[in-house]
Amino acid sequence: MPDTPAAPDVPGDVPGDAPDVLGTTSDLPGDAPAPDSSAPDSTAPDSTARSATHRRTAWWVPVLAVGIAVLGATGTYLGAGYVAHTVRNDHIAKSLVIEQRVDDAVGDLKAAITRADSAGQNGAAITAIAVDGLGTADLAGVLEAASATATELAATEVATTPEPIAYDQSAVRPAWVSVVEILETRERAEVLDDELDDLTAAAAETAAAAATADAARVAFYASAAENAAALLAANQVATYETRIAVQHGIDQSGDDWLEARDSSGAYRQLAEAVGAMQASAGAEQARRAEADYAARGPIEDFARSIAHGVNLDFVWANVVAGKSSDDNWYAGTALYRYGDGGWATIELSHSIGWHFTDDINAKAVVVHEVGHAQVVRPECEPLYSGPVFNGDDEMWATAWAIASGYDVDGSGIQAYGRPSDAQIAEAAKCI
Repeated sequence: MPDTPAAPDVPGDVPGDAPDVLGTTSDLPGDAPAPDSSAPDSTAPDSTARSATHRRTAWWVPVLAVGIAVLGATGTYLGAGYVAHTVRNDHIAKSLVIEQRVDDAVGDLKAAITRADSAGQNGAAITAIAVDGLGTADLAGVLEAASATATELAATEVATTPEPIAYDQSAVRPAWVSVVEILETRERAEVLDDELDDLTAAAAETAAAAATADAARVAFYASAAENAAALLAANQVATYETRIAVQHGIDQSGDDWLEARDSSGAYRQLAEAVGAMQASAGAEQARRAEADYAARGPIEDFARSIAHGVNLDFVWANVVAGKSSDDNWYAGTALYRYGDGGWATIELSHSIGWHFTDDINAKAVVVHEVGHAQVVRPECEPLYSGPVFNGDDEMWATAWAIASGYDVDGSGIQAYGRPSDAQIAEAAKCI
């Protein structure tokens, strides 16, 4: 809002309450006749309510007094000018208080509009991508309605305030000029006061709509997280990798979680994670129905039995690390992660499934890969990263397999060489 020019000698002590600002009158010095205190005051405001009429009447008291001071037979020109000047400055000071409050109310309304627009858009974005079974239908309906209301109120237009008055800044001015400016100031202040009421009400309504939409969005996401938790419990055979992604969506945290809390992006990622987990569970059920699983399933169970609780996912392929099962190679790889309780994905060649029960080297390769995964355990990581191994993955996995009782070529000796006795002893502390 443009600044209103300050008049000379504006009183420094300004009342703090807006209704009192409008209702306060100035004592008139000099020749102005005093009102009869014994006569009933027909213009006095009611003690329990203040209407617009009461405010306007209160402003008229000093204005009429100035008119009397200017025109009265007992008033002098200089006395009238002084009284008019004093009342003018008093009115300007009171008007500035109201104007500042209007400025603040405009700021509050604009801030509420911004929040409502964001809340409406965020809520609508979630309802647009909501999927069945991930968030209750009732809460989705509440969110949709609340978001629509917030968006509607975000379109509220902020009223413009009346133009500032171009006050006469002369050091000395005729009394009638001051009287005119008093009237103009009073009229503008009443308009501002009415706008203040409207702005305050609009800001409160808009802010409440934004808060309601935000709360509805949070509640809907919470219901989606509850549904996801139930699905997580029902899909135990899915890979740990896909299950972890669902848990991240439920918790809205994790190394790979970058979405704003309870946002449409968070909901989308949760929904995608649930879909991937369900697909993984379906694929695993189908895999377990295949003939090859009769040999591979027990191998996976063996690996988990020696993994000390490290979560393992398995992948089987004919060619692993460039070595083909058809050429009689046993091959495996392990990709381990420290986060989410520690877990690893182990890839094994088909040939291991063919000869696991009749060739200890095939079994030793599996133990070697499980050894890689052991470094995620808090009690093992210092051994692996310490001075004996210095983070050498292959020496660690080979030493761990040997310490586990598989002192054969398949433990890693053929591919990487034999670890030192000190390394084998160090790895044994992790078994």
